[in-house]
Amino acid sequence: MGPLMKQAIEFFQKDEWDVQSLSDTVLQTAFKGDNGEWDCLAVILEESNHFLFYSVLNLKVPDDLHPPMGLFLHRANHGLNVGNFEFDINEGEVRFKTSIQVSAENFNHSMFQSLVHHNVLVVDEYYPGISNIISQNMSAEAAIMMIETPAVGDA
Repeated sequence: MGPLMKQAIEFFQKDEWDVQSLSDTVLQTAFKGDNGEWDCLAVILEESNHFLFYSVLNLKVPDDLHPPMGLFLHRANHGLNVGNFEFDINEGEVRFKTSIQVSAENFNHSMFQSLVHHNVLVVDEYYPGISNIISQNMSAEAAIMMIETPAVGDA
C-alpha cells in the first residue's frame, strides 16, 4: 500500500466514513445528504500523485433525456470553482469529480476533508435538479433555475 492510499484510508477512518477497498487504487464509500444518497469512489494514483473523489449518482438517465441532462450539467459546471459533473451517455451515469495532484507528504487531513466535503455538498445541492429532469421530465432551464436562483430572503 502506497503512502497516499494509506493517508486516504486514515482520513476516511478518522472522519468515520464506512469505506471498503475495491482494488489497490480504489476505495468505495457512500453518502446520504439532504436530497439523496449515492455511492462515492476515491481513486488514488500513487505514481502521478493524484487523489480523485467521485460521487456516482444512483440515477440513470434514459436516452430520451440525454439532451436536457447534458444541458443542465453544462450549465451547472459553468459556475463551479472546484470540481465538475461528468455524464457517461453510453451508461446514462452522472457523477461529480473533485481531484488534486499532490505528494503524500504535502497532503493533509484538511485537504482531504475539503475535497471530499465540497464534492458531496455540490452533488447534494444539484441532486434535486438531476432527479427532477429524470422523474418529472423537467427542462434543464427550469431545473437549473430551481437550484441556482436564491429564494426570497436568501440574498
